Amino acid sequence: MRKHHFAWLLAAGSTTLALVACGGNEPNYGTPATVDPGFIPGAGIAPPRFAYVANFTSNNVSGYTVNPTDGKLTNMGLSWATGNGPVSIATDPLVKFAYVANSDDDNISVFSIADPSGVLTAVAGAPIAAGDRPMSVAVDPQGRYVYVANAGDNTVSAYVRDTSSGLMNGVTGSPFSAGGTEPTSVTVDPSGKFVYVANFVSNTIAIFSIDSASSASHTPGALTSVGVIATDAAPTSITIGVVEGASTKSYVAYVANFGNDRVTAYGVNTTTGALTLLGAVAASPNTSPTSVAAEPNGKFVYVSHLQQSTVSTYKVTQTGSSTGALTLQAAAGATLPATTYPYSVAADPSGKFIYTVHSSDGKVSAYQIASGTGALTAITGSPFDAEAGTSGAKFILITK
Repeated sequence: MRKHHFAWLLAAGSTTLALVACGGNEPNYGTPATVDPGFIPGAGIAPPRFAYVANFTSNNVSGYTVNPTDGKLTNMGLSWATGNGPVSIATDPLVKFAYVANSDDDNISVFSIADPSGVLTAVAGAPIAAGDRPMSVAVDPQGRYVYVANAGDNTVSAYVRDTSSGLMNGVTGSPFSAGGTEPTSVTVDPSGKFVYVANFVSNTIAIFSIDSASSASHTPGALTSVGVIATDAAPTSITIGVVEGASTKSYVAYVANFGNDRVTAYGVNTTTGALTLLGAVAASPNTSPTSVAAEPNGKFVYVSHLQQSTVSTYKVTQTGSSTGALTLQAAAGATLPATTYPYSVAADPSGKFIYTVHSSDGKVSAYQIASGTGALTAITGSPFDAEAGTSGAKFILITK
């Protein structure tokens, strides 16, 4: 069994982000954002517009525009300076602001996103202090709160967002214990009620409920531990997928486990947040799964494999007691050039395309998803060139 601290992965290729509460004089952050009615998680109806890549070595973010019809990328010809060691990016639901975790500087860069160009502008008042080695960031689906996994001090930080400026202020009680060692990935369920954290060294998934204004704590955005479950070895990435039937909707947590080359699936109890194991699927030995993405139509899941330089395809069970369970589609994945080291994989919000970034040369490989089989076909022009002056690409985000 391979077991590496996530710091090693940053040297070889890495993903995720984090944040921490800051003190001092706190501004009034106003009314939380309302959810964008134009995008329904799991519906796969929003066309892609922008792609952003975090470049760990060159300490910047580069951008592309996305053709919503054929998935092709056009380099914006720009990059934007971050702190040292950017490892992940998240945006608010309205795609007005981007948040970048700088793992070597222990802070978060905040950018406004110009409409319709996608050009980033650093927000005055940022970067914002984070915890020790912020590795993963997530914004809740309503755009109210930001959560960050801090691998160096085993905490999760909670922020409330200023929806006008994009800045953040720490929730009372933050940071919260991550419930394990070296948290490297954090996600919020589509209902905005629960937070899930993958702990790389302790091989656990921690579950938290998000306090609401009507809860006993009266601390909106604060986290309350629901429980901790054991998972496979060295979980690096967690995401929540949505599987919709004619009259049902199921949430499913998917975890990429770097240490034993498996992908695990868990059913989510939408009332309590509890996870129930649906099954684990083995990949080829020594492939090192590092990132997992669920396309929004709930039919397929994709995983990037660092050492093998591949992206694998998994079919999602649609009905019955095993709804959400995975079946590997051995012939439906994609093989990249050797030593490409694809660390991060992302699905576009329409559910038509998959993208993965090369840690080796910063290029982006893009694929069209076959609607019936989930098979990946390279998009014309793929891989798309990296922006000049960028290196060490570690994370890719596709926005609506």
